Amino acid sequence: MITTKPFGTTNKGDAVTLYTIDSGVARASIMDFGANLVSFEVRNKSGEYVDIVLGYDDAAGYDNDRGTYFGATVGRFANRIAGAKFTLNGKEYKVTKNFKDKHCLHGGEDGLSFVMYDIKAENDSVTAHVVSPDGAEGFPGNLDFTVKYTLKGAELSIEYFAKSDADTVVGFTNHSYFNLNGATSGKTILNHTLNIEADGYCEVDSDALVTGKIFPVDNTPYDFKEPKLLSNVLGDETGLLGVTGGGIDNGFMLWGAQRELSYAATLYNAENGIALDCYTDLPGVQIYTGTFLETFGKKGTPHNKFAAICLETQGAPNSMNVRYFPSPILKAGEEHYTKTVYKAYLK
Repeated sequence: MITTKPFGTTNKGDAVTLYTIDSGVARASIMDFGANLVSFEVRNKSGEYVDIVLGYDDAAGYDNDRGTYFGATVGRFANRIAGAKFTLNGKEYKVTKNFKDKHCLHGGEDGLSFVMYDIKAENDSVTAHVVSPDGAEGFPGNLDFTVKYTLKGAELSIEYFAKSDADTVVGFTNHSYFNLNGATSGKTILNHTLNIEADGYCEVDSDALVTGKIFPVDNTPYDFKEPKLLSNVLGDETGLLGVTGGGIDNGFMLWGAQRELSYAATLYNAENGIALDCYTDLPGVQIYTGTFLETFGKKGTPHNKFAAICLETQGAPNSMNVRYFPSPILKAGEEHYTKTVYKAYLK
């Protein structure tokens, strides 16, 4: 069942609608501004609904915050593009510098996270469609883009479809911030355990840009091949995590994900029994532990360091500028497709 309700207006005056899919087991809400996942409600071991994604109470909250990306559909290219430029077919393209005034982050200032989408809602799915014009944020090609959310039981799948009339680069993700205690609990994620099916992690510099080096996770704070309690890992600013403020903001390489849906990670909260599995057909997942969060979310809840964690499935960061990373190029007329699944359950 799908219901709708008004969700405020954007700064441009666009009326925003919130679409809620109710499976009877879980509920997921998506708005037509940015195609954001506004809430994902699942049951805890007491049978009560818990909203496990951070966000705001209306569309204006999302429009006014261009740096956090709560629940955002991110594109045209997720993560950072070094120097806000890349070369494609011998031509250099300069894209928006919206990160430290020198790099492009998550598709630019007005990327796919901050546009109005056309919505088709039916049965257990909400499908959002938009055309990003040639030259938007500096990217080439008219990009026909669709993101489809489907909720079956407590399994939320997110599918991405794209086609361009010119060669371009693409890399989409969902930027939900998960806190299994609840979005308005005021608690951190330090009581969560994390498991990641990854053998390698991407080294980053002080701008959180990939250096191009991938190291084994073994004997590092990035080794989550066995579940680890986050309170035992996060907060150390003297070791490897020091470059990212004592938290994690790194890409993890999922070698088993070769265009088939594969297991990527599990987040678990022993206090209320909620577990969340992540599956993807992409080769990586960006883990961000909310290290630099500083805002007030739903019901005025303060969100600061370690208030949530992102499991952003994606290709290799800055891959158009690192020649041995998998290519992000989408050829004119070809169809791009990828899928990610977040499955909640009691453990």
